[in-house]
Amino acid sequence: MKKALLIIVIIIGFGNLSSKAKGGGNGRFSVGPEIGLPLGNFGDAQGIGFGGTLRYEMPVGNNLGITGTAGYLTFTGKNITVFGVTTKGESTYLIPVQAGLKYYFMGQQEGFYGHVMLGVHMYKTVEATFNPTTYAISTKNSVKAALSYAPEIGYHLDNLDFGLRYQLFTISNNIVDPFSGTSVSASSTSGYVGLRVAYVFGEK
Repeated sequence: MKKALLIIVIIIGFGNLSSKAKGGGNGRFSVGPEIGLPLGNFGDAQGIGFGGTLRYEMPVGNNLGITGTAGYLTFTGKNITVFGVTTKGESTYLIPVQAGLKYYFMGQQEGFYGHVMLGVHMYKTVEATFNPTTYAISTKNSVKAALSYAPEIGYHLDNLDFGLRYQLFTISNNIVDPFSGTSVSASSTSGYVGLRVAYVFGEK
């Protein structure tokens, strides 16, 4: 988490210097609600997510912007049926912290744009521990960081920013073998489609 924030600060600082050198314009903050539609294995266990994100964007030149984005989304758990028994799934949350490059096709902070982001997603996970004496498995919630990346397309209209992104993140979990009690590390790539509508402060 600290490394991701440091990367964003360094990138924004570099963008600020580049902007002053090239006359890119003013850095601007935007904030807005976001809806997440989970996909794949993530979508099998989680329902639609809701939250919000804060973004800082520093213009560089006539078409490029350097961004830093952070937010919070919570996803409701789906009911899971195994051997005829239905269990209520647990809700989870994601905390994205990402840096990115944004390219405007028409002009700086105007019209359609393409955006790529790289960073981390903090997420809640359940860790299981096997007790070989009692043959019991205990669980506890913990928070981990997953590498995340996303392409995004959007449209900038005056003080409004509409974005649609395909968010991917790699999750690693420890799986306990109930027969041997050994813990095996497994990773998988999950994702969601994020729709963001944000208000942009200030003038470009």
